[in-house]
Amino acid sequence: MRLRHSALALSAATAALLLATATSASASADGGSVVDPTRGASAWFKHDGDVFWSRDLKADGHSAVVRVYVPSAGIAHNLWNSNGSGSTRSQIYGEAIPEGSVVYYQACIGEYGTGEIIACTPGWASAVA
Repeated sequence: MRLRHSALALSAATAALLLATATSASASADGGSVVDPTRGASAWFKHDGDVFWSRDLKADGHSAVVRVYVPSAGIAHNLWNSNGSGSTRSQIYGEAIPEGSVVYYQACIGEYGTGEIIACTPGWASAVA
């Protein structure tokens, strides 16, 4: 009987810990890296300062691009990194994105001169500002 009470108490404590962790993580969270090694681009988001990053992974003449979409703030923007293979570029949005907003992003490649997006990772990654 005593073992059953201990197991029940442990289960309740674990559930409370998971609930607390899930609640605090939803307040703001970095987004994961979105990497497309075939096309040669990666993108990621850091909630501290609301910064998007773009990295060019391939010497192919194309630019790496991060498509940024924050519907609650009216932001739909392309962050171009035309500095060549191995380079990284960031854009700080700061107060333009309200805390708690969901941000969406994709890693893409494109032609900087014409502004044409050639291809992007499927779907959108998301994070909370």
